[in-house]
Amino acid sequence: MKKVRKSPMIPQALTDYVVANPNADWEDFRNETANGYTVVKQQLTADQRGLCAYCEIDLHIHAQNGLDDFRVEHFHPKKPHNPPPNHALEWQNLLAVCTGGNIRDLEIRERFTSPDHSCDVPKANYNWTSQIFNPLTLPAFPCLFSFNENTGEILVDIKSCPDESRTVANETIKLLRLSAPRLNRLRQPVFEMLNARLQELVSNGFTIEAASVLIAEELLPEQDSVSLPAFFTAIRWYLGEAAEQRLKTIGYDG
Repeated sequence: MKKVRKSPMIPQALTDYVVANPNADWEDFRNETANGYTVVKQQLTADQRGLCAYCEIDLHIHAQNGLDDFRVEHFHPKKPHNPPPNHALEWQNLLAVCTGGNIRDLEIRERFTSPDHSCDVPKANYNWTSQIFNPLTLPAFPCLFSFNENTGEILVDIKSCPDESRTVANETIKLLRLSAPRLNRLRQPVFEMLNARLQELVSNGFTIEAASVLIAEELLPEQDSVSLPAFFTAIRWYLGEAAEQRLKTIGYDG
C-alpha cells in the first residue's frame, strides 16, 4: 500500500447528485447517472496513477466488454448511513481498488483466484477505519513495507515503520490479505524483472548503485499524470536508496 493523493476537485456530476439527493446510496448514484459513475471512475484511476489503492496491482478497465478489474471502494462503510455525513457519496471516502481475485475474465485469467481473495473482498462492509491504514493518510516517506523477493510476500519494514504504526501496518496486511497467494505470485515476476535488469546493467559495467539509480529513473516517472508501475512499493523497496532519492528529486507525494 502506498499513499494516495486525491484530487481536491470533486467530479461535478457527483457534486450535483449529492445536492439533489443528499440521502441517496452509492448504488442510486451509479444506476441513475451512468456517465457520472464513469467520470468518478476515471478521476479515481487518474488520482491513483492506475493502481489499486490497497494491493497496487494495475487497474484493468475494459471499454468493450465491461469486465473491469476495478471497483469503487468506500473506506468508511457506505451502509448503513444516517446523514450527515453520507459516507456513500463522500468524495474523500472513495477509492479505486481491484476486484481482489473475484472477477472471471478470460483476458486476465491469472487474476481470478476465488476463493483466494484480497483487498475490498475480505473488507466487505466491515468498519476497519481504526484498524488498517487509510491510503489517503499514509505518509509519502518513509516506505513502511518490505518484501521477500523470493516469495513475493509483503511485510512490515521494521527499520522504517515507526513503532506506533507497526500494529496497524500488520493488521493492514492481514485483514486486506495483501500477502494472499495470488498477490505473492503476481509480485514475483516484478522481482524477476528487476533482478534481470540489474544483472544486465552490471554486466555492462555499471556498479550496483549506478544500475539501481538508472532503473529508478526508468520506472519512476516524473509526471504525476503518468501511471505508476504495478506493485510500486515492491519496486521502491527493491531499489532502496536509489528509489528514495529519485522520489525526493521528482517531488513524489503519492
